[in-house]
Parts: sequence; structure tokens; C-alpha cells
Amino acid sequence: MNISTSVIMLTSLALVIVFAGESLAAPPKKPKVMVYSRLWTNSPFTIKPEVKRQVAASPLERDWMLGGIRPDGEGYAVTLINKKDRKNRVRFLPGFSTQEFQLLEVKQDPENRKNSRVKIKKGAQEAWISYDQKLVQVVAAKPSTKSSAKTSEKPPTPSKTSNSKARSRYVPSRR
Repeated sequence: MNISTSVIMLTSLALVIVFAGESLAAPPKKPKVMVYSRLWTNSPFTIKPEVKRQVAASPLERDWMLGGIRPDGEGYAVTLINKKDRKNRVRFLPGFSTQEFQLLEVKQDPENRKNSRVKIKKGAQEAWISYDQKLVQVVAAKPSTKSSAKTSEKPPTPSKTSNSKARSRYVPSRR
């Protein structure tokens, strides 16, 4: 058994010497430039910031905001308010049509009313309209409570049956 282990060791040593000599005998090669291209393209010092694409807002989104959504028996009653002229409003009522606008879809979020939005169409333009946080403050409806504490009370008047005499004021006349 000693002979076989020593034979294996000698042959493996001879193979290592042959392959090591072969790898050391070749002159060093200059690496290709493209090997390092990943270093300069993905370097934190040369990475350009991502440009966020500005989605061009449609004229409908710029000019209109959601005024209110109210569920109705057949659908939703929706009010749109013009941002420039607050008195200019469009109301969508179930069963009635408006002249220019069409109500395509309503997404009402009952938990967070700020996330509610409607999809409208005017001519060839379509847009999702939502509440404008700068112009409209969305508040949950509060239950009305009538309190009788707001009664106007008159201050007490002195009674005429008291023992005190009424005093009159004397104003001297000018000469």
C-alpha cells in the first residue's frame, strides 16, 4: 500500500509542476478595456440622477377639480368645480346628461375621501379628476346636534316693588 500512495503523490506532483510551469511561462497579457467598463458606467461618482418624467397634465386636470361625490340610487351624483372660476360648476346627476362632459367612471374610497376620483371626458380629452388638496379641504360629515344651551338670556331687571327710590340725573344747562 505504501507503493500505491507514493506513486499517486509523485504523479500528482509531476502534474502540478507541468501545469504551473506552463502558466508561468506565458507572458502577461494586457486586459481588454471593456473588462472595466462596468466600473465607470455603474460608479456612484458617475451615475447620473434619474430624470423623472413629468406626465403632461391634460387641460381638464389643470382646470377642474372634484367638488363632491354622493351615491344615489342609480349611480353617483358628482360635482366638478372650475379651479379658476369657483362659481363655474358641472353637476352629473343620474338620468340627466350634461352638454359637453361625460362621466365615464367613479372610484370612491369610503375610508379616505381624499383618494376618491372620477374619470371624465370632454371632446377627445379624458382625465382622472380628484380633490385638489390646496383648494378644497375634504372633511367628514359631522352629526348635527341641536343644543338648547344657546338661549339668549336678558340680564335681570330691578323690580319696581323694591324699597329703593329711582334716582334722576341732574344736568346743568349752559348759559
